Amino acid sequence: MKDIPHLVSRRALLGIGGLALAPRLAQAQAPAAAPKEILVDVDKVSIDIQKTPDFNVPNVTPKRFIPKDWIEIEVDCQAKLSKNATDKDQKAYDEVTFQYYAYLSGNADAKKNRVLTGEVVHVNVPIGEKIHSVVYISPRTILKITEKPGPATKALIKAWGVAVFIKGTEVGRRTSDGNKEWWNDARLPQKEAALLDKSKTPFAPLWGDYHLDVRAK
Repeated sequence: MKDIPHLVSRRALLGIGGLALAPRLAQAQAPAAAPKEILVDVDKVSIDIQKTPDFNVPNVTPKRFIPKDWIEIEVDCQAKLSKNATDKDQKAYDEVTFQYYAYLSGNADAKKNRVLTGEVVHVNVPIGEKIHSVVYISPRTILKITEKPGPATKALIKAWGVAVFIKGTEVGRRTSDGNKEWWNDARLPQKEAALLDKSKTPFAPLWGDYHLDVRAK
């Protein structure tokens, strides 16, 4: 990859979002402590492309537009009760915070690439059920970084990561680089808070019982 020759190994690029950083990058990082107790098992992180949904709404004048590409980063996971929980009958956590990271690269000028970040606070997170969290990269953010009108592809995401917290304590993690915090490497491009929770996108009314509820701000 010409845009990031020293950070991403060509052999490590799997082409579907499950992308690992080169050993050189991993060795440069200070080792991050693993969560003391895993309370949220992150089973899978999926990268997908979604088109802007087009809803037919009565009593309004329709607007003509061409649906654009959004990059979707979705987490499949399951929460479990702490071994030290005083309430053994607890059914849900009041709040669980997901911190997302995505290295978006698609520009010939590597200085214009970015590590995108985002934080989603989910409420009433059930224990013992398969649950899903999601964030999106908007078409405008993709255009700004890649300087290309599209189409977007999964290959634009060179690395990804999610860290999960309950009351400020990390309780789960999954990344494309062997669960290392690759996003803290000083040689990476700038960070930009551009990952959007579903409530801030056109997908907000969709899949209501599938994705976790987001705390109202």
